[in-house]
Amino acid sequence: MFAVAPGTTSHLVSTAPIRFDVRSDHEAGGQLVCCQSGELELSGPSGQWLIPADHMVFIPKDRPFRIWSKVPTSLVVVKFCRDEVPWQHSGCWVGRISDFTARMLEYGQRWNAETDGADHLAASFFVTLGAMLPGWFNHERIMWTPYAKSTAVQRIVDLVLERGPNFSVTEAAEHVGMSERTLRRHLQAEIGQNWREFIREIRMNRAMELLRNNRESVTSTAFTLGFASSSAFTHAFSEYVGKTPSAYAKSFERSGTLLAAR
Repeated sequence: MFAVAPGTTSHLVSTAPIRFDVRSDHEAGGQLVCCQSGELELSGPSGQWLIPADHMVFIPKDRPFRIWSKVPTSLVVVKFCRDEVPWQHSGCWVGRISDFTARMLEYGQRWNAETDGADHLAASFFVTLGAMLPGWFNHERIMWTPYAKSTAVQRIVDLVLERGPNFSVTEAAEHVGMSERTLRRHLQAEIGQNWREFIREIRMNRAMELLRNNRESVTSTAFTLGFASSSAFTHAFSEYVGKTPSAYAKSFERSGTLLAAR
């Protein structure tokens, strides 16, 4: 599904809802992976990503990765085979699928792995699509749990993941034997996020986990994550994920059963 055979021209692959677990040392050209329903998980050299429905991720060329789905997930994969994407980020990036992006993907479904390399319309389409991609991902990194380069910063990441996002920067600094100023500086230098941005990522990823796996109410989830009210949580979650907590939780229900239960 993700492998690119030598000599293949750029094309799209779409799937019905399936479960899968794929690893790759590298794929040439890079791939745009769009989650239409369900949920994807991705890991690479710099961290892990959670990609819900109506979101997409770009995996740069020659990048090792593992991508999997624990729930039935439908997706569209755009395989770029001719260096059409002038990618500028240091690794994978997640973003929402806009209406325009969806229309572009729908149009591109006419080209598959058997597409003739001399098809000028196909070549023009993928060059245009590739040129648009950097603009679609011109935002801060989201849906990401980082892998730190140093042991000290990784201890901070592991600590927050274990204790929860209500853990304060003061407590974290004391735990790893740093001053708050040093901790903030190391965090920004290694993962490109300040403390507030880092905690927001952990909090939102934890929120998605609670809503899809634990059947917790929106109010219970909000207080578990340290929000002052369910309305504040709903606003923050909706802004981050693009749908309300209730709508997100319902997307994993089928006949009263949570598909995402682990």
